[in-house]
Amino acid sequence: MHFPRHRASSPLAAARGSALLIVLWVVALLSFMVVTALMVVRQDVETAWSRESVQRARQLAEMGIAVAAHPGVKPSDPLLRARVSAQESYETHISTEESRLHINSLLTEERRALLERVFVGWGLPESDAETLVDRMMDWADEDDFQRLKGAEGSHYRDMGIPGRPYNRKLRTVEEMALVSGMEQLTLARPDWQDWVTFHGSGQLDLNEAPAELIAVFTGASLSRAQTLVAQRSGSDGIAHTVDDLPLTSVEEALTMLGVGAEAEALTPLLTVKGSTTRIESTGRIGDYARTVVVVLRKSGGRPQILEWKEMVTDQPSE
Repeated sequence: MHFPRHRASSPLAAARGSALLIVLWVVALLSFMVVTALMVVRQDVETAWSRESVQRARQLAEMGIAVAAHPGVKPSDPLLRARVSAQESYETHISTEESRLHINSLLTEERRALLERVFVGWGLPESDAETLVDRMMDWADEDDFQRLKGAEGSHYRDMGIPGRPYNRKLRTVEEMALVSGMEQLTLARPDWQDWVTFHGSGQLDLNEAPAELIAVFTGASLSRAQTLVAQRSGSDGIAHTVDDLPLTSVEEALTMLGVGAEAEALTPLLTVKGSTTRIESTGRIGDYARTVVVVLRKSGGRPQILEWKEMVTDQPSE
């Protein structure tokens, strides 16, 4: 008996199989394209939302600046903190630029010892502090005479950095960072930029400066400086509230700090009422925040803006 012989495959079956594979491949490709398109759209939406949130946070911070700049608003005014909506708010602080160390006012032979003491208090060895002050003074003066441990044009040329020093007073923290030797201070005190200023009267405001800066500047013990700050903050221990007990005179403050022999030399460099306003305002929307810092001189009429700086405070991680 003979049985019919069947082919394992035929041209038609092979064509059908190839078509099925092509269809499956096209479906997979289309699925991939759809998923990719959805991801791109989602990313675009998130990017747009991020941009809008950053812009809104900046606007909220500027609202706080506008309120704080009004001459009738005091540092303890509740208007400085506001919740605009469930997701939006701003918080603003008013202080003085004299709460920071005015570098240029100390770059003289008579006052350099104070700056050296500050740098030592910030962790620099005494010899490194002397070197750094020499180099800062060489940067700020108008001549090419190099101090014993200083740095004039030849020093920077040897380093492959022509065009330095600028031979004028320092203007910004970015410029101060260019002075040879500043890298050592950055290692010892990474946040030194937060403690210095190039605006204001050149005095240190004892009603606004932090305890650590008061201590290293005046030579007082940290514990005495902390006691002074606690007393001026009143019973609640919070600055810029209605129960504050501000210092009324430099002499009163120096007595509290236990400063004796240096009191006469320090008095012209200290104040209990800074003349230059510093406003820090943070606007928030959801997880986004922006901080705007403005330094103002209020001398009648329209305030003069000396510095305007924006900082990223918080932003969601990607």
